[in-house]
Amino acid sequence: MVAHRYGKALFDLAEEHDIRRPLLEELTELKGIFEEQPELNVFLTSKQISYLDKVKMIKLLTKTASQTVTNLLNMTFDYGRICNLDAIINEYIRLNDEFERTVRASVVTAIKLEDAQKERLASSFAGVVGAEKVYLDEKIDPEIIGGVVLKSNSYIYDGSIKTKIARIKRLLLK
Repeated sequence: MVAHRYGKALFDLAEEHDIRRPLLEELTELKGIFEEQPELNVFLTSKQISYLDKVKMIKLLTKTASQTVTNLLNMTFDYGRICNLDAIINEYIRLNDEFERTVRASVVTAIKLEDAQKERLASSFAGVVGAEKVYLDEKIDPEIIGGVVLKSNSYIYDGSIKTKIARIKRLLLK
């Protein structure tokens, strides 16, 4: 709920000031920093760390940041919502994807796909879900034997050999 309100307000502000794309890039970079340094979130929320040390860290994080990101970090820190920062950024990314008609999906295959295969898969999937662009996060799982499993927020397609074998097995056991 908090993430939705903050993310929506941030997105509306970005739209109003025509900074939607640059803000997306900056927020994605900030999200990466927190993912690479998980202890940063612990540091900023810990009761054992002094308020002044936390303020110094926020200043360090905002040293090269835009005014919008600086305001976001300061506000979430001041209101005790810094722990929601990742969810706020995720909501902003979701709203931006919706605006750009972009879908992020994971694709699981038994072997690594070639670039041409990924492009065809992304193009086909875009047609199915009505998106203009599809970003595929590729994962390899030899246990699916063959085929492909595609998952996005609103769609799951399981065309793996493992699932087909399981389906046949269920039919034979009836």
